[in-house]
Formats: sequence, structure tokens, C-alpha cells
Amino acid sequence: MPDKELEAILPVLAERFARVRSALVVGFANPAVIQTLNEFRPGIWMDETHELPLPFENDQFEVVVVAAGALSREMVREVNRVLRPQGCMFFSVQEKRSNGDGGYSSPEVYKLIREGFDIVTVKRPKWWYFGLKGHTLTVCAAKKAWRERRGIFENGVYLFTPFRGKTG
Repeated sequence: MPDKELEAILPVLAERFARVRSALVVGFANPAVIQTLNEFRPGIWMDETHELPLPFENDQFEVVVVAAGALSREMVREVNRVLRPQGCMFFSVQEKRSNGDGGYSSPEVYKLIREGFDIVTVKRPKWWYFGLKGHTLTVCAAKKAWRERRGIFENGVYLFTPFRGKTG
């Protein structure tokens, strides 16, 4: 396995996607990550550093896998932009230790992604491991439906409707 972080993401990815057509990997230094993902779920896997903005058009990918080192509020916004509707973002971060020394807690992960994503899955260690060094939170987050373009422009104003088609 090329990367411990990726090792935590693969089972969560397998639960959500049987097949991946187009995907983006952001911020992993190890070039073998792309090869591993392509062997695991064949498709078009693209690699990108964690430079912002991401050099892709809107709604390009159905899966984005983000390295913990590249995870930020700005990156989450960019991932939301490049994900297709019903697309998912996957990442794995160190769980915050009980002494508050680094990592993320579940509420902090929620605050980071709440504007554009719904949490589908959070894999965490058993409760008796809480606060011990080296444990991870692995997250699958789906692009929120209200971020999709489901409305119409009328007199220069965007009218939101949760249903496709006309408002009324």
C-alpha cells in the first residue's frame, strides 16, 4: 500500500462507488497513489497538487480524494465547484487527541465542509481508542443538492427551485 492515508479511504470509497468514471486526487506526494486508485476502481484518475484554484471546469469529476495536508476551507470550496452533482469528496484526517494536540474532531470536520457537503460516512476508531495517537477519521461527503443549478433565471435573478424545470 503506497500511503497509510489512502489505505483508510479505500474501504469507504468501495462502499459508495462500484465504478468511477472521472476522479481527481489532490495533494498526495506519492505518485503510486494514482496507480493504486486506478487498480482499485478503474477510470480516469487525474492528479493535482494542492494549488488553488484548481485548474478544471465546473462539474468535471464524480469523485475527489483530498490528502489531509491539502484540506482547507478554500480547498473544500474548490472541490465543491469541480464535483458533479451527486459527486463525493473523500479524505482522511488524524483524530484530535484528548489533549487537543493537532488533528480534527468530528465537529471540526463538520464545520469545515458544512457549506457545500452532506456527510455520508464517517469512519472512526472504536470509542475506547478515542484520543489515542495515530487514529483517523475517514470521511465521505456528498455535494449538497441545493448547490446544484436547479432553478431558472428570470429578469436577471436566479430563482431557486428544488425541482428541475419551471417554478410555479
